[in-house]
Amino acid sequence: MRALLIIDMQLGSFRPYELRYDTFAVIDRINRLSEAFRKNGDLVIFIQHDGTKENCFLPGTEDWSLLPELIRGPADIFVSKTANDSFY
Repeated sequence: MRALLIIDMQLGSFRPYELRYDTFAVIDRINRLSEAFRKNGDLVIFIQHDGTKENCFLPGTEDWSLLPELIRGPADIFVSKTANDSFY
């Protein structure tokens, strides 16, 4: 089994959308790739930064939320992290 990690695709990192290079094309590629993983029975894991220690990206706030254009599946896994490095 394989897993796709989608890391830090949160609203607070993409304000405003216009300042990020190719934002909507990146989101489209993530959605196509995640749909392929789901169709194959593989895992899709969303990793969100919890910046409680830094007083930003607070769980439940708009900045912490995933980009609304990202497709989520019922079996997707959501993980919160407190270090800037997902692999720390």
